[in-house]
Amino acid sequence: MDMSRKVELESLEHSTFTPLVGGVFMVKTGLGAELRLHEAKLLGHRRAGAARDPFSLTFRGARGLRLEQGVHVIECEALGQMEIFITQIAMGQQGADFEAVFT
Repeated sequence: MDMSRKVELESLEHSTFTPLVGGVFMVKTGLGAELRLHEAKLLGHRRAGAARDPFSLTFRGARGLRLEQGVHVIECEALGQMEIFITQIAMGQQGADFEAVFT
């Protein structure tokens, strides 16, 4: 896969990510970090006129990792490069958790 290939967010669906749970995603903005896709979760049914069902992704990074809330360039071998808005949602013994929501 060409890691420089840019993925359009509109093309991404829940089913895009379910086989990638456990896979590595590299954050290319800021300090850079390795995240693992921890969960891909459906958030209900699509609204009238929406292109996809809403879903969220939870990523887990190293314990103590902090990333600023905002748009980050994230790379994954299976998909390529994408710009995703992520928010840190937890910091615990298991690691630092981040969430991206797609509507």
